Amino acid sequence: MGLLTVQLTESAESALKRIEEVAKSQGIQFQHDGQSGSFSHMGVTGSFTIKDNVVEIDYSKPPMFPESVVEDQIMQIFS
Repeated sequence: MGLLTVQLTESAESALKRIEEVAKSQGIQFQHDGQSGSFSHMGVTGSFTIKDNVVEIDYSKPPMFPESVVEDQIMQIFS
């Protein structure tokens, strides 16, 4: 299990809309309530919360994926 934080450079609403579009285009299951949510794709699962324009992401991954690859992919989606 890992933990990442991302500083948003846009409003949470705009960021979530952008992330939804990216997730949909890549086949990632993504859901949220405007302040928190979850995602899942190819055995990688996670949850996130947004507070003060910072996203805190908890995730787990299957052993076959290197940690650095998973973190890079998550950061590309949330950044």
